[in-house]
Amino acid sequence: MLLMRCVPFLLVLILAAAWPALPASAPAAPPVPVGVRAAEGADFGALRSAGATSVKLVVNWSEVETRQGTFQWDALDDAVSAAQSAGLRVILILSYTPKWASQATGSELLDPAIYAREPPKRIGDWETFVTAASSRYRDRVKDWQIWTARSLPIFRGTTREYIDLLRSARVLIKLADPSARIILCTPYGFDLADLRRMLTDASDDFDVISLAPRGVSPDALLRPLGVLRERLLPRGSKSLWIEWDPFSYGQRASWPGQMVKLYIFWVADGSAITRIVLDTLGAQIGRQPFAGYITRQRVLLLIFGDSDAVAVAWSGAADTTLTIEGGPLHAYTPTGDTRPVSGDGEKSSLTVGNEPLLLTGIGSALLAEARQADQTGAFPVLPVVTDYRQAGDVSARLGRTNVERGLYNLPFREWRNDATEVVDVDGGEALRANSARERVYVHFDVDDTFLFFVDGRALVEITVEVRGASAAEQLGFNIWYDSMSGYRFTPWQWVNASPGWLTYTFRIPDAAFANTWGWDFAINAAGNRNEDLVIRSVTVRKVTP
Repeated sequence: MLLMRCVPFLLVLILAAAWPALPASAPAAPPVPVGVRAAEGADFGALRSAGATSVKLVVNWSEVETRQGTFQWDALDDAVSAAQSAGLRVILILSYTPKWASQATGSELLDPAIYAREPPKRIGDWETFVTAASSRYRDRVKDWQIWTARSLPIFRGTTREYIDLLRSARVLIKLADPSARIILCTPYGFDLADLRRMLTDASDDFDVISLAPRGVSPDALLRPLGVLRERLLPRGSKSLWIEWDPFSYGQRASWPGQMVKLYIFWVADGSAITRIVLDTLGAQIGRQPFAGYITRQRVLLLIFGDSDAVAVAWSGAADTTLTIEGGPLHAYTPTGDTRPVSGDGEKSSLTVGNEPLLLTGIGSALLAEARQADQTGAFPVLPVVTDYRQAGDVSARLGRTNVERGLYNLPFREWRNDATEVVDVDGGEALRANSARERVYVHFDVDDTFLFFVDGRALVEITVEVRGASAAEQLGFNIWYDSMSGYRFTPWQWVNASPGWLTYTFRIPDAAFANTWGWDFAINAAGNRNEDLVIRSVTVRKVTP
């Protein structure tokens, strides 16, 4: 039986053990369930002792029903029994198609990584499997997720085919148990356009949305979560579950801080978000009720508690000096180290960066300010360094350090296939792709204050300045962008033969630019074999109707 594992688990345990404990008198908060996928042979007792409250187990249809009509449940029976005996709530994920039922053909049937991830040829075969599973476990399992994730290569079908699987499973599972909950899986990243479609076309077919924002930092989740809650999701209509994998984002040293941020977002949000982290982490911030959030000197502070309030604070920009009223204030890192705080008894000052800090000794004035701000119901957003809402365009001049004005490329220079080679041309710097080393992409993120989840509200123009080709039709590029129907490519653009600089403008009517995979668009120079693309600048404009 294929039982998938959740790699963040041990990192959460390390973090929970490291934060300093707060007073035992802090008011209790509701238990925080854990989003864990357990490996085969997992020690469920150890998971429960560590604070886990639930576990996801994958029901691998391709192994349960290797021959049509013959089901092998022994391994899953044992796993469900072991997890429940340890006090864990079991969530079952129905996924992966047997060879005999798969849409795959020819040589595809030799590779389970292909045939098992194709939808079934006949929906009736899927319905037989779902009926058998839901009938067997209806008295033991209340939560059923349909597939693991809807991204290639995990799911090789269309959105329409997934909706068919989801809808038929919902009917059959609720026939077996009307109180069961159906969980929608989503593509990796944070795909607001896909969520809009699912909420429009299949809203009655699921109760819970399971997000898998791989490659997206907790900071970058704030704005899409706010859009989801305020523009797409009627308040309280669906629960949200988050499966966040720190291995997919940032360096190892940043993982404890990322997990702290992720935790407090779920605690602080007032909507029906199920907090998918360990209960023990809640104890480390006092298990106190969320009071509200405020922003000071480019720092976001989320404040918890009543009389003995605490805060978690960090900056989305560079290190910032934070000065707040009250004291004595104490600051701790996610690994339990103290940070220096200066003060005179009436005010306290400390340096705050992107690593979150736990602050104790929060004064009553700050607590009252946070409570007042919380009454607006707005979702927390990191203070912006520069607001580009009124700007006509944003741009980036590429070089060793870049001149970035609301259009950001430097954060992607560490990506494996991104161009990094800086060249000097005509007395200035530019960026050159390298096809031989497969460094053929130049990724960009448009500042969220300029454009975010466009959704038809503006036409977007992207102007790229490149060096002319040495010969006609041997050098070209296109734009790979986040659209309202997934990531798409514009038509290929040949670069004219010229000794100077040329500009090409792409008009994009269906831009989403919602950081679905952590970026908005990329220049794609793959396919050039005789010459490499040299890029000097990029400008993005919005043309409102």
